Amino acid sequence: MVGELKTPKSRRTLVLTPQLVAKLRTLHTRRAKAKIAAGELWQDHGLVFASEIGTPMDPDNFSHIFSKLAKRAGLGHWHPHELRHSGASLMLAQGTPLHVVSEILGHTSIAITKDVYGHLPVDDKRAAAEAMSGRSSKRERCRGSRANARGLSR
Repeated sequence: MVGELKTPKSRRTLVLTPQLVAKLRTLHTRRAKAKIAAGELWQDHGLVFASEIGTPMDPDNFSHIFSKLAKRAGLGHWHPHELRHSGASLMLAQGTPLHVVSEILGHTSIAITKDVYGHLPVDDKRAAAEAMSGRSSKRERCRGSRANARGLSR
């Protein structure tokens, strides 16, 4: 959906990992091929994520496709907005300071972030992050590293 932003803080710079930059470059290459394939039908709106002819994606169609993909991946029924909440919970579980999460989410106040996510105990947040990533906790990796450094096995 293209329109005015919700708040002045909605326009913000996001830090991207090298992996995300690589994925966006791949998407850019695919988009260039789609533009050629669409020919005169192509409508350039300067979007990162667009339809096959360059127009904005219909939010309902996108949500429906996203939900199908999530189910196919074994995640159950998800909507795109749930990624925002999951991302925030994961960042907090991994120790990202509340004010940084608040800035990334574009909240007008850290109080909003605390009200929405502050109720999650640290261990619950860590468990959520581990469950979603399939990785051991930082604490366990540190314990394992210390044990290995002392020559102990786990």
